[in-house]
Order: sequence, then C-alpha cells, then structure tokens
Amino acid sequence: MANVLTAVAPVLYSAARIVPRELVGLLGAVRQDFNDKGVAKGDTVKIGIAPVLTVQTVSPAQTFATGNDRTMTSQTLTLNQFKEVTWNLTPEEERSLMNSTVAQDILAQTVTQGFRALVNAIEIYMWGVARKGASRSFGVAGTTPFGANFNEIANLRKILDDNGAPSQDRALVMNTTAGVSMRNLASLYQVYSRGSDATLAQGVLLDVEGFKVRESQAPTTVAIGTGTAYTSDSAGYAVGATVITLITGSGTILAGDTVTFAGDTNKYVVSVGTAAAGAITLAEPGLRVAIAAAPTALTVGAIATQNLALVRDSTVAVVRPALQPDGAAFEQMIVSDPVSKLSALLLRVPGNALSSWYMRIVYDGFVPNPYQIAQLLG
Repeated sequence: MANVLTAVAPVLYSAARIVPRELVGLLGAVRQDFNDKGVAKGDTVKIGIAPVLTVQTVSPAQTFATGNDRTMTSQTLTLNQFKEVTWNLTPEEERSLMNSTVAQDILAQTVTQGFRALVNAIEIYMWGVARKGASRSFGVAGTTPFGANFNEIANLRKILDDNGAPSQDRALVMNTTAGVSMRNLASLYQVYSRGSDATLAQGVLLDVEGFKVRESQAPTTVAIGTGTAYTSDSAGYAVGATVITLITGSGTILAGDTVTFAGDTNKYVVSVGTAAAGAITLAEPGLRVAIAAAPTALTVGAIATQNLALVRDSTVAVVRPALQPDGAAFEQMIVSDPVSKLSALLLRVPGNALSSWYMRIVYDGFVPNPYQIAQLLG
C-alpha cells in the first residue's frame, strides 16, 4: 500500500492557496468538469446533451394527446492529455523540509509553480479546442478590435443570437492587446454610462452587451491553411448545410480557419479541413446564405488572433488527477487548488540518494455546441 504524504499536507494546502495567476479567463468561461477522482490516460467521460424540442400546433380537444418522447444523447470524451511537472530533492533537502520553515516555504513555492504551469497549459489547450469549434467569425484579421467603439461586441452578439445561442452566461475572452484597446475607450470609464464605478476604481472589465469580458494569455496569432483558388462544386447547398465539397484549387484548409464564399459576407469557421480538393465541414449551424448550384469561390481568411465570444455550455473542460497504482516504494496524495478547482496527483518516488517528485494531471476538452461560439478576429 502506498504511503500518504501526511507530514507535508499542511504545507501543500497552504501552497495551493497562494498560487499566482497568469490570465486564464477561458477556463472560467467554460463548463468545468473537475474533481479529485484519479483517472488514467485514455479513460473516457460521458457528457449528457439535451435534445432540441419541436414546436407543434395545439388542437383543442376534450382529451390530451400523448407528449413526444425526449431522447437524451451523450458525447464521450477521451482524456488524452497526460501532463506533469517534476522536481528532485536530496536527502538533506528532505530533512530540512521537516525541520526548517525555509525549506517548507521552498516546497510551497514549488507546488505553487506546479499548479501555475498546469493551469496555464490547460488554458492554452482549451483555447485551441474552442477556437476550432467556433461557428463563425467577426472582425478584421490583423487589426486589434475596439479601436474606436464597442461595435464588435454588438456584432458578436448578433452572431450568437442568430445561431439561437442562450442569452445567459456569455463571455468574451480576449488577449491583453484587445484589453488595452477596450480600456482606452473613454466610455468604459464614464461611470454614469456603465452603472458602476468598478471599472474605474478596481480595473475590472464589466459586462458589456451581455458578455462578461475576460482576459487570457491564450489567444494569439495562429497558422492558417495555404488553400487557394478553391470553389464549391455545382451541387448547390441550402442554408444550414455544413459539408461543402470543393473542386479545383490547391493547398490546405485547416480546422479553425475562417472561410468566406463569394456573395456571402459571413465568415464561417472550418471544423474539419482538407489537404486537397474534397469536402470540408463547417461548424454548426452551417451556412447562413445558400450557395447556388454553380461553382462559387471560397477564400481562406488571413492570419489573425482568434479571441472568443462564447456561452459557458459551448465548451467542456474535463480535468482529473492522474491515477497511480498503489505501491510500497512511493508516496502519493491528491492536492487541490481552491482557486481553479483543479486537483493533481502529487507523487514522491525515492531513488538512490535522491527522490523525484511529480505533479500529474489528465485532461481534455471538446465543443458540444459550436453554435454557441464565435471568433473575434484581431
């Protein structure tokens, strides 16, 4: 049976409470499935999804017709991200740990840095998942948003409203460059127009147009596909179509790329790309304007920073401490961060005049509701 690190538990708990924070606004804006149940890489988690209901006409009668059955569905998420941070301690350092407050403080700082690194890694990974799962984009590639006003937020709201996304629990997650641009808008500091002095007094970005504005280190410029001269085939595609067959042209179209079709100003996000002529898949809800039964030119958008407007239920992040079989040759315990709610396995493995320490987590994420996400280009 593995030993438990009870001697240092109070130190580790204190460490978790003083974790410094980079800006990880995305994790606070998505649906979190965090707990302290250990799992192994490759384990699965099922996420329940409610079905869309159909509106029907009521026919007056003396009796009630039987209601329609409701079939719940689920998506299975495989946890493929297995990450750790590690450090070593000599026997002298471990003895000091038990006897010296200085050594305990060093361990506390080390665990602090471990949580910091792991949370940052999850934030960046989940941004990649969410940006590739977005429905559409708004903004000008290469141009920082909020240069003159808040019009970008109104347009993002329109995209989500038109998609049928819930109006509650919306967030705008952007990088600090966009944050500076927003803070420079004089109207943000006009207390009478904001209804609160929190922005002026505390430096907090408040709700704007129904979005809780958050900042994150994650949104950056990303590589785009090299696709050029593609057109749709002659089949024609109705509003709502998601799978579009491309002909002619060459080069790649990547998941997360923004594409437009001639005669349609909507910027669609690709969920499944292609490396040659063939089919691409647009994220739900698909086309907003039908494509005629004739070859229609497709253009891949330019390199841009992909900030995100999203509803909490659009994206799910699942994080668990790694699972380690019991054994007498090492010690282990679960340590939790009360700020992010993340739990990690702390493992100590003794060696030859040295012990190695590991903090391990298993995680992954997916987008069950792409229609609830829009990219804000910058």
